[in-house]
Amino acid sequence: MRMVIWGGAVALMAWAAAAYADTIHLKNGIRFDGVVTPVPDQEGMYRVKAGRRNLIYRADEIERIEKNDKTGHLDRDALRARWEATNKALTEETGLTAEQRRLVRGLIFELKSESDARRRAIREQLAALQAEFDAFGYIVFMYPELSSLLAPAVLETLFAIDPPRSLETIMAGAESAYFGVRAMAIDLLGRAAPPGAVPLVARGLADHMPEVRIAAAYALASLGAREATPALIGQLSYLDQRVSNAAREALASVWGERLGEQRPATVDEWNAFWSAQSVSGATIALDKLKPLIAPEDEQTVSYDANH
Repeated sequence: MRMVIWGGAVALMAWAAAAYADTIHLKNGIRFDGVVTPVPDQEGMYRVKAGRRNLIYRADEIERIEKNDKTGHLDRDALRARWEATNKALTEETGLTAEQRRLVRGLIFELKSESDARRRAIREQLAALQAEFDAFGYIVFMYPELSSLLAPAVLETLFAIDPPRSLETIMAGAESAYFGVRAMAIDLLGRAAPPGAVPLVARGLADHMPEVRIAAAYALASLGAREATPALIGQLSYLDQRVSNAAREALASVWGERLGEQRPATVDEWNAFWSAQSVSGATIALDKLKPLIAPEDEQTVSYDANH
């Protein structure tokens, strides 16, 4: 492509008189395709015909023009050919037709609903579709492009469709840069109880976001992780009462059968209780836990209506 850079109104007028179709770059950063012609009886003013639009600019507003025979009209045949090529590639890669992909994508975006009942119905619908085609595989395929705000609901949906198959994506989510994804991933690991999950879940107790610590405490309770007792005791002094309450409930759940009627109430009492227990294998201390992510890596997210 030959690039023409104009130094003044005379050069621009000489070029524009030929009415070539090119890409126009304005000095304000805007660019578009069109045909440039001088405005009759208005020296230094030029009309740019871009598709059905006619726009007027001064010569000094135009930075440069790239000669390429573009007119600003939509080339529908070219767009159709491009869509067909993309559709063919996606069908081959995902195994789903365009209509199946549209159906799954539409349902996934509906997971933004604030209604628990609606989200549950969508999960059930997608699980039913899995019997017809691999909706799960396409959801995993599209997952990286989704907004972080939608990702927690998508993780839960993957788990609802196929728990074992979802574990790889869930475990990766435990180290997501967005706390909502980490909290959901930790919660799902507590529900799934895969072998070796306790060390990863316990790292949530060292997270800088209270929501992740809470999810980790309850997940450890679901996993019956007595080896995490020292780390849970360490949460009893956490300033956010939601975290300390979750840790207290987790401890009561893990040790319920041994606690009897006299349950420890303070950190010292829990430490004394722990010292009297016999737990085989390595135990998990709070100060030895590696956080899931560094606080400075936390992602700030905002609502995106399209994702």
